[in-house]
This record gives sequence, structure tokens and C-alpha cells, in this order.
Amino acid sequence: MTERLKLVDAVIKYGDTPAINGVSLIARSGEMIFITGSNGSGKSTLTKGIAGLLPLSSGTLERTPKMSYVPQYEDADRDFPASAGEIVLTGTQRPGKLFTTRSDREAALSAMSALGIDGLSGKEIRTLSGGQLRRVFLARAVCGKPELLLLDEPCAGLDAHSHEVLFGVLRGLLSEGCAVVMVTHDISDIDGIPEARIIRISHGRIAGNE
Repeated sequence: MTERLKLVDAVIKYGDTPAINGVSLIARSGEMIFITGSNGSGKSTLTKGIAGLLPLSSGTLERTPKMSYVPQYEDADRDFPASAGEIVLTGTQRPGKLFTTRSDREAALSAMSALGIDGLSGKEIRTLSGGQLRRVFLARAVCGKPELLLLDEPCAGLDAHSHEVLFGVLRGLLSEGCAVVMVTHDISDIDGIPEARIIRISHGRIAGNE
């Protein structure tokens, strides 16, 4: 399997305080990694570091450039003046790419349809429920055909049906060679995903690897 992510001895600090301290992680194509731990353990900080939103104080990070990141719902700007369809379409953008194409629009619509939100395309995101907005961000991440997908508590705000739909989409991505790294409190979803493992974070360090 191809390495999509290689993190070695990563340290991320807030001021002088390490929030992530000496974490190493490799994610390969077709593999799903569940990151779990108590609140404040460093799970979200770790994913933000992998996404490039927080700098490493030390250590190294190598990852595929075809990466998508879905933050926690609380990090979203609900007042951004855009429709659901426009937000999803931005998932097809890449550095140096100036215009969207017909295939981009088809990919965005396909992702929205897969997540059951194609009927929301023209609605302003400020009018959406929490669960609907979560699926918009997921569709945005999926439509760019990522090789690495980072998800921070993606099941928050999803009902049972939407949860099932999400994991159907994720299994499809895994079968296409995407690596998925998911922060979650619920690791029961590991059942039914052959290439999956659990990493437990405690006080900014890896406390367990299953």
C-alpha cells in the first residue's frame, strides 16, 4: 500500500506548552485510522497539524497534496455568503486551478447526491441545520477525490440514516485507495472496515495503537 501520510516525532505547541508531543503516524492507501481520546487530549490539534493549519514546532510531515479536511462543526462560519452547492464545488479546486469545469460540477453534484443533499444545492448555508451543514462539508471533501481525508468528529449532528450513508461513502473512498483519518469518540464503526486501526491520544501523546 502507498503511504499517503507520514508524520514523525511531531510536536505542536500553543505558546510554550506542547499540545502534541512526539507523535508519529503513517496512513496508507485504503487504510482507515480512528483517533480517539478524552476531551482536550490533542485529537483536533493533531488533525489540524496534519492539515497544515497548525505549524510543527519540530518533527517532519509528509503527505499527499490531494488532501481534504473536514473540521468540527463548531469551526464553521455559518454566515459565509454562499449556497451549499457553491461550497461543495470549492472541493474541486487545487493550487493553480482558476476555473471550474463541467466535470467539476458533475463531481460536486454526485457527492451531494451520495450524501443525500442534492436538494440543498441552492440553499444558503446559514439556513441549513447542523446535520445538513455537516454533510455539505463532507460532500465538499469527497468531490475532490482525495488521497487523504481528515475528518474531525464527522458524525456529530448526523442521524442514524445519515451516519450509515456517510460510512457507505467512506468505504467507497477506501476501496479507491484513499486513506481516511477520523477523530471520533465512537470506535464501534471500526466493524466492517477491514483495513482499520485505532490510535488513542492522551495528553498529546499516543497512548495506544490497536
